[in-house]
Amino acid sequence: MARTNIKKFIIIKDRVEIYKDFTINLLYTIQKYYIDRESLSEDEDIRNHFIWCFNRVCEEFKKEELDFSNNEDLREYFYLFYYNQFYTLDEETLGHDGSQEYFESFWNEIFSIKNQKNQNIINVLIELYGVFDKSINNEKNIFEFV
Repeated sequence: MARTNIKKFIIIKDRVEIYKDFTINLLYTIQKYYIDRESLSEDEDIRNHFIWCFNRVCEEFKKEELDFSNNEDLREYFYLFYYNQFYTLDEETLGHDGSQEYFESFWNEIFSIKNQKNQNIINVLIELYGVFDKSINNEKNIFEFV
């Protein structure tokens, strides 16, 4: 019988909660300060809006002594996600309306560690956890491969 090479990752529950809080706060901030598609139709305007929102959330977390502001990978991860899934949303192509409820449900599903997940959701959680962890671990990857 052939043995498969399975990687195991250490996921710390408290960190998952922090990362979820950051992600949901970013969602709320983006949607709260979003004007409309006409006002944010140019890529530069979209980027500026996103960066302002990201920085605002980072400042809130600094009050809790958590600094995500220098994590360029995290900023780019969320920028690309929201650029494609929100700012330039084509409802027919993506199959969702870009509402706060949609994204909140999506992120809650990703960060829920109690429920069994399909492999795609697990992969997103592991990827995002690793990106966040660069802030917590001073750019070191803490995944242990067993």
